[in-house]
Amino acid sequence: MKPARGSARPSTKGLKGGGRGVKQVQQQDQTPLPDDGRVQEKSRKSGVAAETRKERKRKGQENWKPLDKSSISAIDNMLGLSILSVLTMRRKDKEEAQQHLNSLKDQFLAKCAQLPVPSRKSGNMMQVSRQFHTESQKVKHGKKKIEAYEESSREVLNKLEQLQGQRDSLEDKCRIMRDKLEDEEENAQELTQMSEQAVLNLPAVSAYRDDEPTLQEQMMNMVTNPEAVMKTLQNCRVMRNTNAFLELAHKQADGLLTHSKTTEALGSAV
Repeated sequence: MKPARGSARPSTKGLKGGGRGVKQVQQQDQTPLPDDGRVQEKSRKSGVAAETRKERKRKGQENWKPLDKSSISAIDNMLGLSILSVLTMRRKDKEEAQQHLNSLKDQFLAKCAQLPVPSRKSGNMMQVSRQFHTESQKVKHGKKKIEAYEESSREVLNKLEQLQGQRDSLEDKCRIMRDKLEDEEENAQELTQMSEQAVLNLPAVSAYRDDEPTLQEQMMNMVTNPEAVMKTLQNCRVMRNTNAFLELAHKQADGLLTHSKTTEALGSAV
């Protein structure tokens, strides 16, 4: 038989298969929750950042200075102009209103004189006011330019509308002229066809023999002294007028022949 253990120390041997479960429980107990750690870290960082901002603000305010006299004077002028603009709109109790507004202005200026401002932002208020006035004038000038551009744009649009109307009118006139030209071409073709198809019913010319004397020769034979008669006829006023008439008739006939030839050429070209 084995002797009993004299020590009261517990056995180092655990249950079979129980060591693995104990280690997993210990590891789970030692692992912190991730969400709580992140929240604590964020809150700590935000607190440090807030303290840093407060410290910077406190250090910056140490260099602040009260408003200078020029700035206070500029504010005084602006408030005075505002008071005058308000008083001009009132019809009664102007004196009481002026006293009340002046009192408020003095109190406000006293507060402004004690108000510290950053050194980099404290400047000449008069200069700022002038700059503001200059920029306002630029804005007004720009608005006037824009209005002028809009007016010119409207004029251009009206002119374009007028030109559009004129173009439409010209297109209508061109269409009418084209229609007339087509009608004239049709009439010219009809006249050409009629001139080609026309037949002159002239009497037949009698046969003429070569040995037969001409009319002039026959008349000369009938007169006893033909040369004297010829001279008399040439010097006669009636004869001269007759010759001029015959020349004019020849010219008119030549013109008619030329016109007919031109008409035929145009008809063949069409």
